[in-house]
Amino acid sequence: MLNALMKFVFLLLLILLWQPAPAEDDDESVASPDNKDYRGGTLRMGAFAIGDIKTSAYFGPVDIPLRGAIDISEDLGLKGSVVAFRSSFVYRFSKRHAMSVGYYKLNLDGIVQLERTIELGDSEFDIGIDVKSRYDEQITKFAYNFIFHDEGRVMLSITPGIHFSKSRLSMQALDPRPGTGTTALDESENRSITAPLPMLGGRLVYRLSPKWQLLVASDIFFLNRGSQEGQLTDSNILIEYKASDHFSFGGGINRFSLDLQLVDNGRQWDWSSVHTGAHLYVGYTF
Repeated sequence: MLNALMKFVFLLLLILLWQPAPAEDDDESVASPDNKDYRGGTLRMGAFAIGDIKTSAYFGPVDIPLRGAIDISEDLGLKGSVVAFRSSFVYRFSKRHAMSVGYYKLNLDGIVQLERTIELGDSEFDIGIDVKSRYDEQITKFAYNFIFHDEGRVMLSITPGIHFSKSRLSMQALDPRPGTGTTALDESENRSITAPLPMLGGRLVYRLSPKWQLLVASDIFFLNRGSQEGQLTDSNILIEYKASDHFSFGGGINRFSLDLQLVDNGRQWDWSSVHTGAHLYVGYTF
């Protein structure tokens, strides 16, 4: 499925490349009129087809993460192409001001026979046993958009805001018994982390024509304060087609990266997550 989505995005790029070069006076057809009422919102909802997932987690004594880190793809078998839900909403109050909300949710689960002993929190899962695992990731972003340039084909804005990241990893040992199916053993463990993080981003909208526009966005965050360290980047490049006054659709590439390290009462939380994939969506403007 991911290959099909990537081909679709590539096809959109080809269509744009074949568009005739705009005349100089065409800027007037895509420019905002002086008396325009800027108030309005756009809701975009779609699928994020992730082709590359790299996530590792550690919870335990300080200074042992290199030995105890869990790679959810290699150790727990939670890998392969995954389709996640992703949405965003932007409401523009005036020519210079807007607010935006973004939401992303990913769920992975599977059963694998462990090839090494794994520790998660206070539980230890021995090599050779079957383990049922589940990984949940949920991201919510709130941002204020200051639009400092909106003339002709180009709109530019900066977007300070806050990023809420919630991740949860659970493991449960299983006992496969012939003739009775798979029953759960008593050994189970789950760990979660919720991190509100300030962020700063930028947005570019380039109006290629009255029907087509290029959307580029990037959010970044860095933290190094005592027992808390982390960094975040969330970048995407999208091409959007305006099918009517209210409906649009688009697609592009997105890359998300999050690294966190928290220390509390002699225990350390290390969390690293990197996702890369194709994003397709349908938009509604009002």
